[in-house]
Amino acid sequence: MKPDAPLKGSTAVEHPTRIAHARERLLTHGQLPRQTVRSVIEASWQRCLSGQVNPLLANSAHELNDEQLQTHLRRNKELLSASEIIMREAKEMLAESNTIMHLVAPDGLIMRSEGDPATLALAHNVSLIPGANWQEQAAGTNAIGTALRIGAPVQVHAFEHFCENINQWTCSAAVIRDPFDNHLLGAVNISGLKNTLHDYCLALAVSGARRIEGQLAQLKLAKRDLLLGLTIARLSAAGTDAVLLFDMQGKLVRTNAQAQKVLAARGIRINLTPYNPILTLNTDAISGADPEPTLQQIDKTWIEPVPYQGEAIGYLAVVPMPQRQSPNRAGSTPPSTAMAKSAGFSRLVGSSPLFAKTVKQARRLAKAPIPILLQGETGVGKELFASAIHDEGPTREGKFIALNCGGLSRDLLAGELFGHVDGAFTGARRGGMTGKIEAASGGTLFLDEIGEMPLDLQPMFLRVLQEMEICRIGETQPRKVNFRLIAATNRDLTREVAEGRFRMDLFYRISSMVLTIPPLRERREDIPLLAEHMLAHLNEQHGGERKTLGKPLLELLATRPWAGNIRELSNLITATFFLSDNEELTPRDLPDDFHKTATPSPSQNDNALDMAEKDVIAQAVREQGGNLTRAAKQLNIAKSTLYIKLRKYGLQRPGS
Repeated sequence: MKPDAPLKGSTAVEHPTRIAHARERLLTHGQLPRQTVRSVIEASWQRCLSGQVNPLLANSAHELNDEQLQTHLRRNKELLSASEIIMREAKEMLAESNTIMHLVAPDGLIMRSEGDPATLALAHNVSLIPGANWQEQAAGTNAIGTALRIGAPVQVHAFEHFCENINQWTCSAAVIRDPFDNHLLGAVNISGLKNTLHDYCLALAVSGARRIEGQLAQLKLAKRDLLLGLTIARLSAAGTDAVLLFDMQGKLVRTNAQAQKVLAARGIRINLTPYNPILTLNTDAISGADPEPTLQQIDKTWIEPVPYQGEAIGYLAVVPMPQRQSPNRAGSTPPSTAMAKSAGFSRLVGSSPLFAKTVKQARRLAKAPIPILLQGETGVGKELFASAIHDEGPTREGKFIALNCGGLSRDLLAGELFGHVDGAFTGARRGGMTGKIEAASGGTLFLDEIGEMPLDLQPMFLRVLQEMEICRIGETQPRKVNFRLIAATNRDLTREVAEGRFRMDLFYRISSMVLTIPPLRERREDIPLLAEHMLAHLNEQHGGERKTLGKPLLELLATRPWAGNIRELSNLITATFFLSDNEELTPRDLPDDFHKTATPSPSQNDNALDMAEKDVIAQAVREQGGNLTRAAKQLNIAKSTLYIKLRKYGLQRPGS
C-alpha cells in the first residue's frame, strides 16, 4: 500500500490555517470542506470521531510504568535487537536536524527513542516517549498510529494531528513487517517541531524500516540454523517415533524419516513439506489469514520446547507410533515399552529383592490419591515409575503429562506450567498455550527435577496445589483444575530446604509419601533381564536377523558401576545393536567408548579416579566463575549431575 498523497505542496504545508479551520468545522458540524485535507487524514479524523478520541489532548494516561515497559521490551526483544544499529546511528545523525527517531511496537507503544537531546526533552511534554501508547485510539491522528492502522508510510504535519496539544509537531512513520510472513511487527517514526519538516524524513523512516527488516531476516535465519544444530541428534536418532521440528511461529522446519508413517497411522493429515523462509523473502503481497499452523494440530502432550540460553527458540513434537494390538504367542519376545504403555507396573523389568520391594511400595502408593515424591539418581527410571503409578491409580482415565523443570528459564518454565496468552513473554508461543497443569486436569502431572524450580515460582505452584486453580500468564480469570501430582528429584530436598533453595511448605506439600528408586549398581542381578528386554525391543522394532546377548557380554555388563543407570545401559545396548553385524553380541561388539571409560572393579584405582574427577569438576567451576550452568555444559553433563558430584566430593558451591 502506498501513501495517499505527498505532504510537500499540500494545504497542510502551504495553508496550515485552512487545515485548522477544517478540523474545527468537523468537530462542530460533523462535516469537512471538500478537497481541503488529504484523504488519508480525513479517514483518520473520521475514525477518531467514531472512537470518541479527545480532540484536545493526546491521551498520556496510557503510559506504562518502568516494570510494565520492561515486560513489553522483553516481548519485543528480537525487534529491539534488529534495530540496534539503526537507532545508534540515529543518535548522531538526527541531532543536526533537530529531530528524533522512535522504535514502536505493533500495538503503538514507543519502545525506544534517539536523536537530538533538546527535541527529546520537548517530547516529554507531549508524552512522545518510551512507554507511551500512540495508537490512533489513544493519541488521535499521528504518523505512528495512522501508519500502523493503514499498514503504509504516512506523514502527519502540524494541524493535521487530531489532538490539539500535538499540532506543533510534524512526524513521518513507516511500518516494519516480518521479512518472511509479512506480519506487522512495529514502526519507525521521525518527529520534530513543525519547523523541522524536511522532504527526506519519510524516506529516512522507510529506509530505517527496511534495514530493520533486513536485520530481522538475518537473525531469524541464524536462529533457524541454531535450532537445527541443537536438534539434529534427535531428528536423526533411530526409533519408531515421529519427530517434527517447528520454529517459534509454529512453522515446520524439519521432520525425521518416520514422520509420514507415524502420522498416517494415527490419522493425522498435515503437510510435511518444511517451510522455506528464503522463498518468502522480499514479497510485496500482504499475507491474509493464516491456515491452521501444523503445530496446533498435534497433541500438546507430545510437544516440548527447544531451549537455548534459558529461552525457547523452537518446539519439538515427538509423536509415538500407535500401539499394535496383537495377541502374544508362546515364546514371543517381551513387549516393547511403547506396546506396553497401558501395562502399568508390568513394564518395569527386574526381580531383585530391593527392586521388587520398591515396586510393591509403588503399587500401594498408586491407589492412594496423594502426592508422591520419587527420589533417585539420574537415569534410574523415575518417569517409568510415575507413569506406572498413573496407570494403576485413581486418575488413570485422564492424561499423564510430564515436564522437566531443569534447564528452562524462569519465564519459559512458568509458561510451560501455567500456560500463557499470546505475547506474554519472550519465547511465548504465538496464539498462546495451554499449560501442563491445565492439560493434566483429570489425570496426573509428573514434574521431574522439581528441585530446580526457581524459588519465586514455588509459591505460585504451591497456591495451585492449595486452591486447585490457575491463571494463565497474562490473564486474570482463574481456571479450575484437578490433578494428581507426582514429583521427582535427584537432589536432597531436605538439604535444599535447609539452605534456602526450596520452600519448606512446598516440600511438605509434595512429599506426602516418598519413594526411593534404587540405582542399577544396587540391583546387579537385574542387569541381564534389563539388557535382554532392551535388545528384544530393538529386535522387534527393527526386524532383520534376531540378535542375542552372549554370556561373556552379560557377565561384563554386570561389573560396570553404571553411573548413568538404566539410561546408560539402554544407550549402550542400542549402540551395540546397530554397530554389530553378529547375531550373538560379545564384548568385542561394544563401542570403543565403553572400553575407554569402563571403570575397573573396586580397587586402589577408585580413589585415583575420584580425585581426578574432583579436580576436573573444581577446575571447570572456577573457570566459569562459579556459574554451574556453564560449568555443567563445559563438562558435558547435566546440571543435576553436577550438583550430585559437588556433594559427593564435598566441593563448596559458589557463594556458600
